[in-house]
Amino acid sequence: MNLIYQQLDSEKRSYQGFILDEQECREHLQGGVKDNILDSEERKGMLEQLRALNEETGFSSDRLLADIQAFENENVQVQNFRVGEAYAEVILEQAFSCRFYWNELRDARNPRGNKTGADLVGFIENDGQVLFLFGEVKVSSELNSPPAVMTGAKGIESQLRDLYISPIKRQILISYLKSKTTHLPNEHPFKVDFNLGLRSYYSNPDDYQLIGVLIRDVEHDERDLSLSYGKLRKRILEPIGLKLLALYLPIQQKDWLNIINEVTE
Repeated sequence: MNLIYQQLDSEKRSYQGFILDEQECREHLQGGVKDNILDSEERKGMLEQLRALNEETGFSSDRLLADIQAFENENVQVQNFRVGEAYAEVILEQAFSCRFYWNELRDARNPRGNKTGADLVGFIENDGQVLFLFGEVKVSSELNSPPAVMTGAKGIESQLRDLYISPIKRQILISYLKSKTTHLPNEHPFKVDFNLGLRSYYSNPDDYQLIGVLIRDVEHDERDLSLSYGKLRKRILEPIGLKLLALYLPIQQKDWLNIINEVTE
């Protein structure tokens, strides 16, 4: 992943554009991105439990065998915006000291349902301080720079402003994270990060990180982020963190699912 442009106001406030090579992109799509979309850790646990049940006398049935086969099938069929969200989480975890402990697929009642509140809800560590992270992700092949998903009525600019001016929206997201830590032991990393993030959030002044991630499959252009960042930095005031990231992928959107579903040895 190569940095091609940036503006660094501070560790917490910046915009950066990165270009990825094809091999790196393929590895992400077939590795961390696919694992995120499938929630592989949870899927593996459920599959092991069903297989164990199938081995017990009296439990084998057509329904049980069909469900085992369904969990063994790792074919991914999702919309590209979901691939983009998974890609953003992978990059943020690998390169930006972010942590996402809970896969929101576990909350889905409808497999095609959309997330509510924010695309990204987790934690980021800056200079040893843990902050809540709230973010939005957009995917765009639009040739104009910046694309409408940055500047439109439901674009990243608008969504980050809304998160900044609405403490109620942030509190709902914090309560969501809290609900996932309730039964964890105090030493669990998720619970430790939550408690540290909560202290930062209610410190004086309050502190948290906003992040917007733009996924592109066209030529890079600094205007994708620079214009939006220039407007947002005047409205989202310090010490609140503001990061905009653009990831330029060499593989077009229409090919993402085919690559994710390629059989690899």
